[in-house]
Amino acid sequence: MAHRVALRSIRTLHRWRKQAGTPAADVARLQAILNAAVAAIITADEFGTIVDVNPATEKLFGYRSDELMGARVDILLSRPELSRQEFLKTDFANSNPAKPRQILGRRKDGTVIPLHLAVGSFTLNGRRYFTGILFDETDRKEFERNLRSALSAANMVAMKWDCRTNIVSVTSGGALTAPTRSVTTVDQLLKSIDPDDVSEFRREVLLSGKTRKPFRIVLRQSNPAGQSQWLELDAQTEADDNGNPLFVHGILRDVTESKREEARRELLLAEIAHRGKNLLAVVQSIAAVTFRGDRHMEAARAEFEQRLAALARSQALLSEQEWSGVELADIVTLELAAYATQAVIEVDAIRLKPSAAQSMSLIIHELATNAAKYGALSVPQGEIIFSARLRQQEDDEVLQLSWKERGGPPVNPPCRKGYGSFLIEELLEGMAKESRVDFHPEGLVVEATIATAQLRPAHKTWVFTRADKRPDSKSPAVLV
Repeated sequence: MAHRVALRSIRTLHRWRKQAGTPAADVARLQAILNAAVAAIITADEFGTIVDVNPATEKLFGYRSDELMGARVDILLSRPELSRQEFLKTDFANSNPAKPRQILGRRKDGTVIPLHLAVGSFTLNGRRYFTGILFDETDRKEFERNLRSALSAANMVAMKWDCRTNIVSVTSGGALTAPTRSVTTVDQLLKSIDPDDVSEFRREVLLSGKTRKPFRIVLRQSNPAGQSQWLELDAQTEADDNGNPLFVHGILRDVTESKREEARRELLLAEIAHRGKNLLAVVQSIAAVTFRGDRHMEAARAEFEQRLAALARSQALLSEQEWSGVELADIVTLELAAYATQAVIEVDAIRLKPSAAQSMSLIIHELATNAAKYGALSVPQGEIIFSARLRQQEDDEVLQLSWKERGGPPVNPPCRKGYGSFLIEELLEGMAKESRVDFHPEGLVVEATIATAQLRPAHKTWVFTRADKRPDSKSPAVLV
């Protein structure tokens, strides 16, 4: 609006100068108004010759007015031929002045500056003239660059959707992949977004236009690699008096990691609840084995506490790994730490799921306790050899466990099965395809073959429920 008023004033001034009888005071007053303008105002004829400038033009470009009068407008433009066409050969078929645009100017010292140009034309005494109003955009461009840098560092993009033309302007945005160009159509911008989310986005735009309130929505999209990405949009609709959308202004941010973290926390809480129930069942089983019969209470209680300690150690390892699983080597090293000088350990790398980790920890604890009481670990020269090797058996991958004792007191088969032996066999029976406990005179031998499918954690893929789509949703994530 301001540049339209200025252009009409300039047109009027030039007419008054040519017309006889125009009061000199009126001409002087209008000239003073234009001279006081902060924008540079340049008038050129149809050949590009400058015929009038105001003081702001001198200040902006560094030329004196006498240097500019009669010169070609090219000297003020960074790309003379193209920019002169922009300045002089504007399409005025639909409006006069023409739609403002961005160009590059050149100061007298050669400095290139960004300019906002509005051009209007008028005819006087049969000759056509063009008047340009130019604003220095340097500060605004610098602010925009800083803003883009800040948004990019925060992995955000700023967007503006012109609902009338369907054109969307966006800033560059770091790792965000939705806006691929600085200017695009809203259909191009939304084509990678989940259709359900697109429908909800359009509903929120209409609602915001009527209520004049901002909205927040999470949009799911597929990035160029085919991976799911989550974008959070904070926006507000600028509407006319009837609530019809004119523009949508907003900030997009990548919240994929936070959504995954949220789902991981939900999983962890569910896993803890499940493991709590499982842990109680394990404790009950240990208690039933330890205290059955007419055992002496003090001895039974001591064994029970030791078994609970072994179970607690496995729980601590699992907790450190957030219940995602534990390396078998870590369990073996921890349970045999007290006998490190008498133990030979050969373990292939395999990660155990929580239930398998608990069972393995108890098995090794019982074997070590038995060896310390009656077997190879009860004498200084004795030793144990524990190995866990991955092998292929037909179509299955298996883990072959072996516990061998040597150098200890001679071993005789027990007259009756002890509580530790009963617990070992019970635990192995729940996991192993086959197992054996052999009381060799040279030392106890325990061997088992376990399918790794019984041991490894299940592979999990992140999938979000529909209800989890909104940022305030309490619904848990689903793992498949």
